[in-house]
Amino acid sequence: MQTNIHRVWIEWGDADPARIVFYPRYFAWFDAGTRHLFVNAGLPLPEIFDEHGVVGIPIAEANAKFLAPSKFGDELEVHSGVSEWSDRYFILSHKVYNAGVLCVDGWERRVWAAPHPDKPDRLKALPVPDVVRAALS
Repeated sequence: MQTNIHRVWIEWGDADPARIVFYPRYFAWFDAGTRHLFVNAGLPLPEIFDEHGVVGIPIAEANAKFLAPSKFGDELEVHSGVSEWSDRYFILSHKVYNAGVLCVDGWERRVWAAPHPDKPDRLKALPVPDVVRAALS
């Protein structure tokens, strides 16, 4: 599994009054980790979406286990990679480390989504292209 690591410095606005990271911030960092993973694999998202006729890779399901707190001023490492492939979706694994300690273990199920041909207000999951699988495996 190809893994991308990006660093996050916890800012004042990322934390609650107790200076502990407000949990939705981790999901924003998961999303950033996904973008960094694609870009570093040579798959800039807007271009790859246009090339394959999809609108994006929306999240169908997400989960996180919060194992240790992080606080204002800490530097985190977010490790992101595809841990599972299916025909029309993939699972992205996100592990967040603080000073070498795993503090959040999360994942997202994302679909390769295009406009639904019969229902304009809906999306339809398409098969993930082989070029994307190869670049991220």
